Amino acid sequence: MVFHSPQFLFFFLALLAPYYVFKKGRLAILAIANLIFYGYAGIGPTSIFLLVTMISFITVKLLRKPRLAWVFWVGVAVNLLNLAFFKYTFFFLNTWQAVTGLPLGVRADLAHSIILPAGISFYTFQLISYIIDVRRGTMEPPKTLLHFWVYISLFPQLVAGPILRGNELMPQLYEIERKRVRWQEIKYGMYLAFIGVIKKVVLADTLAQVADRLFAHADTLSPIDAWTAAFAFGYQIYYDFSAYSDMALGLGYILGVKLIINFDSPYISGNPGEFWRRWHISLSRWIKDYIYISLGGNRRGWWRTQFNLFAAMVISGLWHGAMWTFVIWGAVHGLLLIFHKWTLYLNRWRFIAAVRSAMLYRIAAVFVFFHITMWTWVFFRAPSFHSAVAMTRNMLHVDWGAFYASPQMIWIAGLFLLHLFEYVIRHAERISGIVWHLFPAPFRGAVYAALALVVIYFMKGETYAFIYFQF
Repeated sequence: MVFHSPQFLFFFLALLAPYYVFKKGRLAILAIANLIFYGYAGIGPTSIFLLVTMISFITVKLLRKPRLAWVFWVGVAVNLLNLAFFKYTFFFLNTWQAVTGLPLGVRADLAHSIILPAGISFYTFQLISYIIDVRRGTMEPPKTLLHFWVYISLFPQLVAGPILRGNELMPQLYEIERKRVRWQEIKYGMYLAFIGVIKKVVLADTLAQVADRLFAHADTLSPIDAWTAAFAFGYQIYYDFSAYSDMALGLGYILGVKLIINFDSPYISGNPGEFWRRWHISLSRWIKDYIYISLGGNRRGWWRTQFNLFAAMVISGLWHGAMWTFVIWGAVHGLLLIFHKWTLYLNRWRFIAAVRSAMLYRIAAVFVFFHITMWTWVFFRAPSFHSAVAMTRNMLHVDWGAFYASPQMIWIAGLFLLHLFEYVIRHAERISGIVWHLFPAPFRGAVYAALALVVIYFMKGETYAFIYFQF
């Protein structure tokens, strides 16, 4: 059930009346709504989700009892095995047969028949983080199974995040029955949800047509077409995923629940570290706090720090998909992060530090890293490693003058300006809101109506599922 479908609209509107009227029953209403929402995916995935949630709940409840510390490993193992079975079985079988040449005796059609449950990567990480936080003592076990179920299955962020920690959502759930949802929150939530719909239907789905057409011929693309494909997909995945995040954030506000921002205009980043502080923020910090730091972080010497950083990014790549192209994508970003950290040692010279603090350097850094980021998306989207290498080889031979003079540069530059505009509006929402309301109400109403008609027009065409639903 996708957010921009008629089914979801009916589901959400039917939820709101009892949710607002029966404040004392909000937790139970959310629990049922979450079950209905996820149950739309089928009885099998829902049963598995409920079982894993129950095991995780028992784990955190027993974790602090004397001589039961070992249940921590049981809880983590159950979640990891659940994820590994559904997401990586076919990947492991293919890799084993490619390396050894020995078949495992498992029929290929059986491996292909394993269907990835919706949101499994996200709820697995969220469950594991809660178990780890309880073990570390930074989070208390949940009061009831009902609270825990609503925490892990909250439908606005269930399928594609953001990945929420217990101390971000659980306190809100404890107060949800006393929460007064203000009209300002509802309006702001509607605004965010509508922005998300525009991003998804008008921008992401339109760009998907361009990206799909070009990547279907990845091996034979000209240098200019290869770069065009990379830019098309780079913008597509941003507007697609940030659209979901905006809708999730907006739906949360309407329900009186505050989620975290998952994207902060990542394409204006001037280096890899900044990019990962702006892109998929909840996953980036999860990888840092529960993998990088767990491996030792920067506490075990210089070489171990580089290894930990590289390993964390490789795992991040593998989390995104069960293909070697995703692993390589993560490895490339790991190498970029390591190289950037090395260059920071140059800041010891005042001249270099002064140059790097200049606005002109900032503009150049954003320009260069923007192109590097777009190239890395080739490994994320290409149908195979061979295709990604072929595209990369062609991209190296591009005539930049011809590319920047090509017609597609108009929409590529236009989308970047829109990305920059989004950053300005998001970081000056109060001021932009005041300016917007200086216009007369009829004018604002006409703009809203025009945008709604644009969305309706684009929804007539082919619709695409959110990209991150497959992860």
